[in-house]
Amino acid sequence: MSEELIQTEPVKIGRYLYYKLGNTTLNQLKKSNIISKQKKNLMNKKPDGLIVLPGGNVKAVIEYKTAEELSTPKQIQKAIDQEIDVAKLLCKILIVTDGNKSFWINALNGKEIFKNGDPISIVFNSKNLISGNITSEEKVDLENLIDQAEYSLNETNNNIMEPEVLDPTPLAKEVWQKIWINTGKEPEKCLYNVVEIFVFKFLSDIRVLKSNNNFQSVYQLKEEFSNEEALKHYADRCRKDIQEMFPKGEDGTTVINGTIFVNESGEPNLSQATLFGQVLESFQKYDEENGSFKYVRKEFKTRLYETFLRQSAGVKKLGQYFTPRNVVQAMVKMSNASNLRSGARVCDPFCGVGGFLLESILLNKNISREFEPKNQKVQPEISLVGYDKGTDEKDDERTIILAKANMLIYFSDLLSSYHSEELLKQFSTNAFNKVFNLIRSNLGTFELTDEEPYDLIITNPPYVTSGSSALKEAIQGSELADYYSVSGRGTESIAIEWIIKNLKPGGQALVIVPDGLLNQKSMLKYIKNQCIVQGIVSLPVRTFYATPKKTYILILEKKHDNHMQNEPVFLYLASEIGETRDTKRFPIEENDLEEAVKLFNLFKANVELPNSLRLKIKDFDDFNNYNHWMIDRMWSEEEKQVLGISEEKEELSEEEFFSLAEEIREFLTEYVVGGDSGNDQEN
Repeated sequence: MSEELIQTEPVKIGRYLYYKLGNTTLNQLKKSNIISKQKKNLMNKKPDGLIVLPGGNVKAVIEYKTAEELSTPKQIQKAIDQEIDVAKLLCKILIVTDGNKSFWINALNGKEIFKNGDPISIVFNSKNLISGNITSEEKVDLENLIDQAEYSLNETNNNIMEPEVLDPTPLAKEVWQKIWINTGKEPEKCLYNVVEIFVFKFLSDIRVLKSNNNFQSVYQLKEEFSNEEALKHYADRCRKDIQEMFPKGEDGTTVINGTIFVNESGEPNLSQATLFGQVLESFQKYDEENGSFKYVRKEFKTRLYETFLRQSAGVKKLGQYFTPRNVVQAMVKMSNASNLRSGARVCDPFCGVGGFLLESILLNKNISREFEPKNQKVQPEISLVGYDKGTDEKDDERTIILAKANMLIYFSDLLSSYHSEELLKQFSTNAFNKVFNLIRSNLGTFELTDEEPYDLIITNPPYVTSGSSALKEAIQGSELADYYSVSGRGTESIAIEWIIKNLKPGGQALVIVPDGLLNQKSMLKYIKNQCIVQGIVSLPVRTFYATPKKTYILILEKKHDNHMQNEPVFLYLASEIGETRDTKRFPIEENDLEEAVKLFNLFKANVELPNSLRLKIKDFDDFNNYNHWMIDRMWSEEEKQVLGISEEKEELSEEEFFSLAEEIREFLTEYVVGGDSGNDQEN
């Protein structure tokens, strides 16, 4: 290492480092791992300065001149020619500067760089950088310019445009597989750690974390010292910094809770230090090739969990509380969310990773605006509330933590614009922690009987017969026995009763239900007495990752009184949902839910509907004559043939077969052996 490097302390420019040089050769820089590229005839060259991403990835070469040496076009060109070969070897940007004026050059072709057609006005002044006479805003502008140039420049383009937004889906998949293969942990636990490191990198890139506690500081420790030192710093400093910025809610959860790189007490798990270093390398490599997480596309925010679920090992557990995004978006678009105003209340009583509430925010400006800080406070006047009791007793926090982390990513634009310590705590208190709530009891949401009623409930409740008898026994043995008075089978029947009882008169509910619910007379009678049935959408078999059950979207409006419904009912038969219905879940063009949304919203507006073979509008008197609501049976075989629909055979895996057998056994135990014949039900 040269004496200059020993004496030089690099200056941080966001996630970049600036080295003031002049007496150090490229060969010495290569040996010190400050640069990674080399070319034999250039290795004795001595650049005046470098801007690098730690790990050897150079972003800009700096050439210093006096003002007199840059006074004519010929002198400027001479200065460019002097370092263009070095710059072309190492990066895309050459900056020629005298401290008062700077020339930004595309190192790939030697031409001046423009931004949106104009010369770049930012002056690179090393003295100000080193002395600290540069504002944080100026550092941000400099870092952003380097980011944007990295995205835009090539051998023929010299004009910087706004960067393409990123889709780090391949990175999420790669890191998950790496953690899963190396640890042998349950697939969903591996996902929690992917999300945690993603949150860490994301908060670093939007400058929420301090420079000594951000991703690049940890990566530098890995490069200069060891994986162990990097993991210690992450666990002892960075992770605690995140937890302080985003305090726990009343339920004790915050936005991170990985337990592979740290133990349950948050101490570094040094046996996984090598794996931690490999994960850092994956994120760093992605940054070098694609750029900052500041520009993550919104679609990625909604697709992170689908990416995981495409791994066959992830389907079983995470799939039980995950709803495909196309279904979520369709339900939000069919709901009254866009019409909600100040004081309205929205609930997902079985929220899982938070998709319904987060899409309600993303797709409706009237809701998203509520979370913008006003007078330095985050105080949304439209209340969104999600409840979940988790997956099991040991790991019951993790689903809510995923939901909070998901919300943090959704709010990337807001957090990057408003990231004072006070506002971050406001986001935690009045956004993440207020919206998502863990209920630590076996009954979960079902124990909440005195909630303030909601204007909109949108959800995918648990629908299983297996285990429902134990749940009903717990209800009967508590003060809730009178509250749940409708005779029905399966957890979904209890869920529907809770939903209807917690809706305001005139409030709307969109609920995913299995076919078994729509074949229970007692439940259909209760729904008709309490609600106007606005619509039912039939979803295709295997819409959901973890079950082959036939499902429907049930759309209800709670009545103001017990009058008989006279409004017609919207019925729609969907065959495809925009993705293959296997474990791969590849996107496809066919998505009948798009037409369903369009037609239902026209139906609500009392607009004349265009013809569609997938649509039926039933007068309620006609609809009321059916003894079930499995609406796909209301299309004749001839109509289905015209639509190209054949009856789908439900082929069960061995595991699904035994699960179904257990459900049947429990049903028989409860309703036959137990003496409850279910007189008010049709089976």
